[in-house]
Amino acid sequence: MKTLFRYKDIEVLSDDSQLVIRNSKLCRKFDLSAAAPKTVSLTDSAGKEFASQEKDRTDFAFIGMHAAGTTDRVHWRLVNISAEYVPASCKDSECVKVSVEMREDHAETEYLREYFIYPEFPAISVQNSISLQVQPLVYWTNRGKLSKGRYFTEQRESVADSISCAEGVRPELAVMFRGRTDYTDELVEEIQVENQEYLNGNILFCSDKSGAGFLFLQEAPPSEERRDLEDYDFHISGNRIDSCCWGIHPSEATRGSHFTGYRHDLILYSNEQERISLLKQFIRKRFPAKGRNIMVNPWGCGKFRDYINEQFLIDEMKASGEIGADFYQIDDEWQTGKSLANLQIYNKRVREDFWTISQERLNGSFANIINAAKEAGVKPALWMAPSMNCEYEDWKTQAEQILKFHKEYGFTNFKIDGVLIRSKKAEDNLRSLLNHVLEKTNGKVYFNLDTTNGQRPGYFLFLEYGNIFLENRYVHMNLPSPLNYHPEHTLRNLWNLSKYMCPEDLQIEIASPESIAADLSADAPEKRPDVYSLEYWAAIALFANPLIWTAPSKISAEEKKIFRKMNDLHKTYRDQLAECEIYPVGQEPSGKSVTGFFARNKGMGKSYLLLFREQNSTDEKSTIALPCMKAAQWDIIAGIGSVTGLENGNIEAVLPAKSYLLAESVN
Repeated sequence: MKTLFRYKDIEVLSDDSQLVIRNSKLCRKFDLSAAAPKTVSLTDSAGKEFASQEKDRTDFAFIGMHAAGTTDRVHWRLVNISAEYVPASCKDSECVKVSVEMREDHAETEYLREYFIYPEFPAISVQNSISLQVQPLVYWTNRGKLSKGRYFTEQRESVADSISCAEGVRPELAVMFRGRTDYTDELVEEIQVENQEYLNGNILFCSDKSGAGFLFLQEAPPSEERRDLEDYDFHISGNRIDSCCWGIHPSEATRGSHFTGYRHDLILYSNEQERISLLKQFIRKRFPAKGRNIMVNPWGCGKFRDYINEQFLIDEMKASGEIGADFYQIDDEWQTGKSLANLQIYNKRVREDFWTISQERLNGSFANIINAAKEAGVKPALWMAPSMNCEYEDWKTQAEQILKFHKEYGFTNFKIDGVLIRSKKAEDNLRSLLNHVLEKTNGKVYFNLDTTNGQRPGYFLFLEYGNIFLENRYVHMNLPSPLNYHPEHTLRNLWNLSKYMCPEDLQIEIASPESIAADLSADAPEKRPDVYSLEYWAAIALFANPLIWTAPSKISAEEKKIFRKMNDLHKTYRDQLAECEIYPVGQEPSGKSVTGFFARNKGMGKSYLLLFREQNSTDEKSTIALPCMKAAQWDIIAGIGSVTGLENGNIEAVLPAKSYLLAESVN
């Protein structure tokens, strides 16, 4: 084989029958005899093998199209293999891209398979594209059982990547995520794999008895939000694991169309602890951090529509500065188009004036409000909801409107709400909008991507464009669960998500106790959110991005003082936390737990603890295991209680009920 490309420790080798992509941590070898890649080896830096050479099919396929090597009548041919260096950007870290171009002449279909490998990291990603001159041969219907009947081709699923496992390596755990947080507090579901053939989830761990193995991460929406015809994300057949889901329904694959599917990432690990560490490291590498910040969003007060006018927003900017916020986000109804309801409920067609500044409420300008923000030391942010009811066909116009607001008023953060990506066209148009703004501003503008309702990107799609607005939780009126705010629920959601995500990618709401409705939990006073202090509420967000979910100009001086104290605490440690891997520790929050988060900076040997004792916990003393932690002494930075390092690296924590503590390691 000849060397096709080299960069740092990355090497790409190829000849007519083989392709090898490797770095110092990973080596993946492909058989090209069928004119499409088939993985025959996957090894780590020690040479440990995770893939079987005996693989019965190539690594990818599109639903309703004949995959390479499946029939003698349909021939594939390899057109070209190339490799190039991709420099670091605001959307990704530096990597090498390997492109494999193929053609199936019978249907005149062209395929592109792109691999991405990073220097000195045990991960390889893949993304597939297809250009069609015929439609896929597959039925689809939601009625009756026609979709289960006879097919013209046996390719009934789209496969993005595939591995036949080496002996002893088996699927172990699938992790499914849920969006639409307006309707659920069950955001993470862990599925132990036994004999299932089909699994849902964005993540699948596959391990041997020693704990070594690989994981698939699908950069796709939550399973329940997807558009693919197949109703599963992973297919297990014998020792073969297919990572499915291109993100395209076959009804959209019309003649003359070109589609690019979702990225699928494969990461090698040597033990159970390392697999989570490497997952978090990869997410940071794949999606460069936008930086932690404290944002005010006044929608949580429940009366923003009543309050909004120029003087109110001027007062809000001043109050946001007083509590130490970084951003103030002007929410719905600043626009001439009046409200999101006009789009979401009444299906209004957006015309040119919809996203202009309301003359009635704001005198047609943000100028005085922006001046007030500058005086207060606060950066302005803006809520928007692009045209979901026309599949974002006007994305260029709306992107230019965002750029105009950025240039004229200095907005660098935009919340994107009301998202419906019900088709590949809508998803691609929305991506074009986000990408256009990011590239035109060289990453100076980024987005809060709402995941509360609708068919939305979720937790791993579009993460290169910003962070996630996780929840709408209110205290101003008695609403159906889970819309009512309670710190126990907020803590539990963050705790569960932070097992597999980086908390800095999430905004975590902090409501105002002064806004609590009189009848909230009137029948069960012990369930009221203010059985915990505001300081406790705010502490939950310390390792993430605090979202001040109220109108600061409407709260008391006493509440402002508490917000300022906790915001200053966040600012003091967020740069250090930015260098840490963060894990949930203790018991899962339940109202009866001692629980929290552990942040570790391996390079500096520095660690932080954020612990909570919930109101019904009976454990005055708790022993908590910390991942990969040696014995240490701890200084209490904030809150109440004590932490003692034990010989085995665990800790003993003592906290009063309904309290928190923040601690720092000193050795």
